[in-house]
Amino acid sequence: MKKKSGKLLLMLCVTLLCTLFLSMTALAAEEKGALTAVDENHITGWLRDNAESDETAAVELHIYKDGAAKAAKVITVPEESYSEEAGKSYGDGCRAFDYKISWEEIGGTSYKVEACLVTGDEKTLLTGSLEYKPAPEALKKTESTSEEIGPGIPKKEEKPVEETFGGYKKGESLGIFKTTGYCGCSKCSGGSGLTYSGTVPQANHTISADIAVLPLGTKVMIGETVYTVEDIGSGVDGHTVDLYFSSHQEALDYGVKKQEVFQAIAE
Repeated sequence: MKKKSGKLLLMLCVTLLCTLFLSMTALAAEEKGALTAVDENHITGWLRDNAESDETAAVELHIYKDGAAKAAKVITVPEESYSEEAGKSYGDGCRAFDYKISWEEIGGTSYKVEACLVTGDEKTLLTGSLEYKPAPEALKKTESTSEEIGPGIPKKEEKPVEETFGGYKKGESLGIFKTTGYCGCSKCSGGSGLTYSGTVPQANHTISADIAVLPLGTKVMIGETVYTVEDIGSGVDGHTVDLYFSSHQEALDYGVKKQEVFQAIAE
């Protein structure tokens, strides 16, 4: 009887330890936040507050310009840039942030943005680093408008017209998607050389998606690139898209990011 009781107690202890380990693992794996988009005026993302800490967490933006290894500017997102209401879409205890950026003050021609969650003396790198490259002013379309500066004396002014990308303009947001990379090798896609829709995949053009969310042929804009849904994948479900790359190494280097996906509307 004592042996049976001892075995039962041992099994109970092992079960409790396993449960505790799994709980701690799940907690450790919980995402702390992410960058979601960068454009000409805004840097957006979200963070998850630590319910066990009395200190309010903040986001620190690290901005690198022109491929430099050292940040050109480090910005602490001010309190007025956060929204608990917008953060609800990411889960309980989350806040969204929308920081208004002036690239002219930083200088340079291209930028990479990373974000850290700061709680007291502790810093945690948030998911995703995003890149932004403003369109050259010389390439922006302009149109003339007339304004009289005196009786019968018109004044012509140039004003920017909505920017387009390869004949498409940015439409409505389709939400935040997890984006990953794949290539045409046997490990990624069986090595057939063709997509699910029968086309030859192309970098900066082909994406794999859940066709219940984004049907085949759908054109979307991610960053400043217009992609077409031409493929599917076994692990591509819901709000996930797989971007096609020319090589396996490029796909690995891309990693996993969270980005805002927009409709691409033909001009």
